[in-house]
Amino acid sequence: MRYYTDKDNLHVRIYAMRGRLLSLKDYDSIVRNREAFFDRLSDTHDPVEAKEMVFREQLAMVVHLAEATRKYSSLFIAFLRQYEVSNAKLLLAKTFGRQSLDQWYDIRPYAILDRSLLQQELSLDDIRTIMAGTYLEDVYEDISSYECLENQVDISAARNLYTSSAQFLPESRKVFLDFMLRRIAVITMIWHWRLKQNYHWSDERIRLYLETFHNLNLFGGHAWPQVRIVEEVLNRRLEQLRKSGTQAPSAEDIEYHLEQYFYNWVSSMFHKDFHSVYCVVAYLWLLYYQVRNLFRIIEGMSFGLPPGEILKRIISEV
Repeated sequence: MRYYTDKDNLHVRIYAMRGRLLSLKDYDSIVRNREAFFDRLSDTHDPVEAKEMVFREQLAMVVHLAEATRKYSSLFIAFLRQYEVSNAKLLLAKTFGRQSLDQWYDIRPYAILDRSLLQQELSLDDIRTIMAGTYLEDVYEDISSYECLENQVDISAARNLYTSSAQFLPESRKVFLDFMLRRIAVITMIWHWRLKQNYHWSDERIRLYLETFHNLNLFGGHAWPQVRIVEEVLNRRLEQLRKSGTQAPSAEDIEYHLEQYFYNWVSSMFHKDFHSVYCVVAYLWLLYYQVRNLFRIIEGMSFGLPPGEILKRIISEV
């Protein structure tokens, strides 16, 4: 049965789901009880298989919510498809002969790509035919390289996420856009430091690259004012570290700080207005981080990292 609840009842349900999200204490318990964690996953110790099981478990409720109310159905489906883009990249990687882990994100019944495609020898034309008429049909605007196709996949998914708010009332759409622009701002600063520290790009080259990305205007608005806000947050953090005599942070340290900042900001938005879309969008982002944290735990366990090292990069309430 589809569309069986109204907005307020759905918000009550999401509030309850928010209360069941994992805390740092919960993550600590998982890390220190490795066997119990993997036993719950049908005793698999294969990290890829474990992550696929965790993903299906964590996202099952979002699949159900997509059928609960017409108002948010397109948003929930677009959120699920943010993961499906990794499946598209996996197929493209195989076509280009690139090494990749065969981890598949199962978002049935909203998937446009089936796992059986991994067993086929697909050409670019084959994949183009499969994606025709879907949210990924624009991926082939630039097929000059695998990297360009990867970027096009990300852009198509971002565009699909933005258009999922088309049926929202103006006020709700503005709230949704605020979340998206803040996220773009965080990603912009993360990219800036990655390109600067890891690839040694000049500030001018970074600026031109980021301006090209922002000029795509994916979310119907300009993110630069939000970038300035995030930049100020980061500068305050860097100044604190400088005054304390702490070693200059790496790009990875900065990324963790910015992701934690975004998590805290999203969490603070959850309770802003029960009757608005705030709780819906905030919950999806908080769930995104929970999946990411559980993946990190699985990877850390598979590499034999000590609990403290695994927990060091967990993003949660602090």
